[in-house]
Amino acid sequence: MYLHLGQNVMIRNQDIIGIFDLDNTTWSFRTRRFLERAEREGRVFTVGDDLPRSFVLTGRGGAGPDIYITALSSAALSARTERGSFE
Repeated sequence: MYLHLGQNVMIRNQDIIGIFDLDNTTWSFRTRRFLERAEREGRVFTVGDDLPRSFVLTGRGGAGPDIYITALSSAALSARTERGSFE
């Protein structure tokens, strides 16, 4: 199954490591440092131009996990993965 992140971007459910709310997770210094490092390494992909609400951490055994920042809420993304939805 695939998870639609918006703007015609889809990722395989089996590649998802975690779905995180940006408001809750970016309070942590470690999370901010992790995201900044991933951005410097070119592993952060922004989906759409709207206000970002969550990020999806994916991994396929490469140099490190890829991060997709999306305007969809973490609750909506989690529900889609549970339903196996293509919405």
